[in-house]
Amino acid sequence: MLNKILSGRTRLITHITGWTLAFFVFFYLISGLRGPQEALQRTCLNLAFLMALFYGNARILINHFFETGKYRLWLILTVVLWLGLAAMRTWSELHFFGGSLFRNITGLPRADAPRLFGGYALSFLLLLVFSAVYQLLENRRELESRHAEAQINYLKAQINPHFLFNTLNNIYAAATLQHPRTADMVLRLSELLRYVTYEARAERIALEKEIAQIRAYLDLFRMKSEHQTPAVRFDVECTSLDTLIEPLLLLPLVENALKHGDLEDNPEGFLYISLRCQPKLLVFEVENTFDPDNAQKDEMGGVGLENIRQRLDLNYRGRHRFGTLQQERSFRAVLELDLQTTTV
Repeated sequence: MLNKILSGRTRLITHITGWTLAFFVFFYLISGLRGPQEALQRTCLNLAFLMALFYGNARILINHFFETGKYRLWLILTVVLWLGLAAMRTWSELHFFGGSLFRNITGLPRADAPRLFGGYALSFLLLLVFSAVYQLLENRRELESRHAEAQINYLKAQINPHFLFNTLNNIYAAATLQHPRTADMVLRLSELLRYVTYEARAERIALEKEIAQIRAYLDLFRMKSEHQTPAVRFDVECTSLDTLIEPLLLLPLVENALKHGDLEDNPEGFLYISLRCQPKLLVFEVENTFDPDNAQKDEMGGVGLENIRQRLDLNYRGRHRFGTLQQERSFRAVLELDLQTTTV
């Protein structure tokens, strides 16, 4: 899937870290003017009101009123929350501590409630604006993430029937010729479909699973091929196969090469596949021969390579290079992925 910023566990850790830092800053500043016990009490009271204002505005007022178009009610409730918490904070300051933190320094009277209220109202207003902006940006980011996920799911859904029809055509051709390994082909197809239908729903899978499905798909082709030894080669140079990639990212390139290639009609035809892994780089190359005079195979194209380009742009933006080179009788596709260090 797409890179989600400040979502799930990362968002929780960020909030906990932020409030923890705020706690220590408040305690350090207040302890310079008051004793440790009062400094701790004031710090906890400050954080309680700030957190109530931040999350009450962001999670309740913004999400349930502003984002749903109830602007008048949102404005009224925002003012009530803002001034209400400022009044409560003023009362708690006077009730528990008898006055402002700076009363002995600035000469502020013990019961100067209006001045205290004004100070809290101003600081709470700034936090109110910040929490609103934060939540609105977070909501927009979440919408973009969901939109990207929906696009990915749509593109994967396009792959499934495309993959299925091509493979069934292969098995149908073998069945019409009464190929002795037709039953084995059906079994291998069921394994591939299980991968495409279920495992490919995951956001990331281990590289070794994608490699296994590529080998299975090549076996299907060899089983039904009229040639005894089709010129198909798959080289893997990877020391670690637990690197995580998006599922069904490499397999469609192989499928595309077999669909548009001429292995069954050209005695000199070939399909060369190479997968190389470096510490933070994956290079996947597919090269195949094709018949430039046979345009029939391309009439129902349009899903394969374009699908891959769209998915790369969504999930690996700025971290991939994908190019193709068409010569007179050969076609070459090269995919490079800048890998993250995440593994299974």
